[in-house]
Amino acid sequence: MAKRNKTTFVLDDMEADKSEAQRLAELDYARQAAHIQAGKQEETYGIWGPIWRMLVALDASKGKHRFNKKTYLWLMLFLGWLGGHRYYQGRWKLGLLYTLFCWTGIPLALCVTDFMEVVPIKADTEGCVVL
Repeated sequence: MAKRNKTTFVLDDMEADKSEAQRLAELDYARQAAHIQAGKQEETYGIWGPIWRMLVALDASKGKHRFNKKTYLWLMLFLGWLGGHRYYQGRWKLGLLYTLFCWTGIPLALCVTDFMEVVPIKADTEGCVVL
């Protein structure tokens, strides 16, 4: 029988914790998917929860907007923290929230997520995207 030292026990415990955390995350994703499928609102956690709910409520009322991708990205780069790209997109309510909370840094973080959302979208022949 092989002798096990303390390091082996620690590594085994870490692997067990990692697999347990992964299983819990998968269960949470499945629960969230069941909520969405049932027509219920997603649950959010932490400080971002109320902000996420507010953005989802604003997104629910929005229609599709067609805008030039390059102009949108330039506005996002220079005026994203003030909501300039949201005003250009035609979503003035969300742009106003960006402007009101620009001093907190939250719109800057949201601008990064907006950037990651728009960059992979392919533009049409006129350079426009629909979002």
